[in-house]
Amino acid sequence: MAALPMPDDRETLEVLRRKLGFRAWHRGTCEADLLIGAFADQCLPEFAAEELRQFERLLEEDDPVIDDWITDRQLVPKEHDNRVMALLRRFHRAISAHPKKGIEGPGTSRPTP
Repeated sequence: MAALPMPDDRETLEVLRRKLGFRAWHRGTCEADLLIGAFADQCLPEFAAEELRQFERLLEEDDPVIDDWITDRQLVPKEHDNRVMALLRRFHRAISAHPKKGIEGPGTSRPTP
């Protein structure tokens, strides 16, 4: 399902950020919740309207498919080969390189030393 066109007003974008944040933390698997939810917590506040739309479209995909893209097991299709996917892949590499820092669920983050 394609994302609907959306006006770029601040209130509408904030509503979309909250909706996408919820969806990112409720993917269906714990691993996807942690990865995509933590990514959303970090990036959604800074995303512009187009990046929000890209993330919304990405969330429509199944978790195993997204995992294959971010781990290079499958090529990222053109419609998802964008800034959001590049950021998600970089985020995945960063947390994979430093697993001891861990990822916390929504509202449970702790300061890192």
